[in-house]
Amino acid sequence: MVMEKLNYYWRLFATANAYVFFGIGCVLVPLFVLPLYLFIRNQHTRQKTTRLLVHWTFRGYIHLLKLMRITDWEVQGIESLKRQGKLVISNHPTLLDVVFLIAFMPNADCIIKSGILKNPVMSVIVSLAGYIKNDGGPLLIEDAKKSLNCGNSLIIFAEGTRTKQDEKISFLRGAANIIIRTKTAPTPVIINCFPKTLSKGIKWYDIPNKKFNLTIRVLGEMEINRFLMLPAAIGARELTNHMEVFFRKEVALNEH
Repeated sequence: MVMEKLNYYWRLFATANAYVFFGIGCVLVPLFVLPLYLFIRNQHTRQKTTRLLVHWTFRGYIHLLKLMRITDWEVQGIESLKRQGKLVISNHPTLLDVVFLIAFMPNADCIIKSGILKNPVMSVIVSLAGYIKNDGGPLLIEDAKKSLNCGNSLIIFAEGTRTKQDEKISFLRGAANIIIRTKTAPTPVIINCFPKTLSKGIKWYDIPNKKFNLTIRVLGEMEINRFLMLPAAIGARELTNHMEVFFRKEVALNEH
């Protein structure tokens, strides 16, 4: 009982410090990148350099979480994530999902909430890395297409936000619209977290009673030809339904 309490308080302390370290990293990345902009004139090269720095920062961060015994993880199919031009569609059970995916993807672009830009530090990183804002409409699809054509890998959380605890996965139609209108086969990434933590509605200090584990499975590209043969709006609707069923089944296969 005493050891369990000590373990709990250590992980609570470590989790609080992990948030502090993350904030420090968000401040340091722009400080490292901005001087490079004096020597790098090409915008694409600037953004790629920033994304690479974010990649290595996040990679170091997840190893720090492991060292602090906050979490552990297992990744299946990691080599697939390193290839350029991937359109990654993932479920979103925890706050750390994007950190882990970018940590395994050297040139990852992602679609972020416009609300993040209200944070002055995050807005600098988003601007320097050229991440896509989810303002919606044709501009979002055009930005996604441009990013993929540049050889970036694009991460999309099709739910639009984190999954609420004990709720079924529910996808918005935005991800399917990007898939249909860019004619890009998505690579599904299934994330499981046990015990469940850092999902929507759970505070950072509501830590589980033991170290949590993330399992990340990178599956083969999804077949989309039959959806491309339909009118775009109908194809996007049908593909959204198909992906919901697919992800619910795959997540359930690996639940503890």
